Amino acid sequence: MSGDLSPRGFDWLDAELSEREADAFVHVGSGSTLRYLTGYDGEATAAVVYTPDGPVLCMPTAVESVPETSGAVRQFDPREKRPGQAAADLLGKLLDASADTVLTPPTIPHDAALYLAVDCELASTDAVERARREKTESELTRITVAQSAAVAGLDRTREILAAADQSGDRLLWDGDVLTTARLRGAIDAAVAAAGGLPCGTTLIGVDGPPKSVRADIQIPPSRTITVSLSPREPGGYHGHLTRTLVVDGDGGWERRAHVAVTNGRSAALATLDAGAGVTTGELHRELVAELGAYGFDPTTGSGDIIANLGYGVGLDPREPPAVDGTAELAAGTVLAIRPGLADDEHGYVALGDVVVVEEDGVRPLVEYPLSMEPGS
Repeated sequence: MSGDLSPRGFDWLDAELSEREADAFVHVGSGSTLRYLTGYDGEATAAVVYTPDGPVLCMPTAVESVPETSGAVRQFDPREKRPGQAAADLLGKLLDASADTVLTPPTIPHDAALYLAVDCELASTDAVERARREKTESELTRITVAQSAAVAGLDRTREILAAADQSGDRLLWDGDVLTTARLRGAIDAAVAAAGGLPCGTTLIGVDGPPKSVRADIQIPPSRTITVSLSPREPGGYHGHLTRTLVVDGDGGWERRAHVAVTNGRSAALATLDAGAGVTTGELHRELVAELGAYGFDPTTGSGDIIANLGYGVGLDPREPPAVDGTAELAAGTVLAIRPGLADDEHGYVALGDVVVVEEDGVRPLVEYPLSMEPGS
């Protein structure tokens, strides 16, 4: 394994097994949940089998970088077994009797569920999702590192836009036309120099929401430029920072929208200042109400579009909880607060910052200027 085990240990999973009168927990898949449970940061699909004796990682033999660590890793031949089958075989050795209760995430692959259900009774649990929402101090430190890399990328954005020369409806930087691809390359270099990994999450929008890394268009001086950064640090945790800038705008719609989203951000922070126990629904209502106070109508057909207002941040750049619904925010929850407004005729404005909910308040992980002017 290439990292630490679950940053919170496994007391939370032991408690879930006890409360549900279950004997084991199994996860099958790849990506961030596997990384959270085991520290494995590769791309292979694997299984995690957890009993009160501890976790066992079932990995395909083709993964040569996984060490044999004191019984914590079992390898299987992928030509003969699927990961779910390997997990079921291991459970047969670990559990004393058939018809034991095994908990799995709701997203377990269908074939894995079929293998496990032969000798076990399966029950769904969202325990991993709940655990991942409450970040530990070590996780917050890692997210802060990623957030610092995002700051470096946005600082570089401001430097380039402030130094660019206007040539008609184009911006020139270092003598060449400034495009989103050129700007993205410079941002990613700054992120990497600051110890972050861009991971294809640097998105730039001109007069609209940030676009895919495949987009490459000229950047005009008079239109809104929205840069959204979600780099990860080497341990796998992401940050998030979004700002909308304009080099030489006319001070019309985008200025009013910027005031609205700035005050929406302030309203969100004021709501979260109550600390743990605030719901995502309360947060959503306050954000929408503040945007509405500036004349922006969120109802269908109004022409105003309220962008995604926020989501959790951690091992994935976007993870639960979304800023909507009824989820109650626990201390340690990390959120990207991201009020935004879009208009087909006028452009797009958004602000995005990462905050951590505390027992009796809220704390931005970094402070960054809100101004639309690159040189300020």
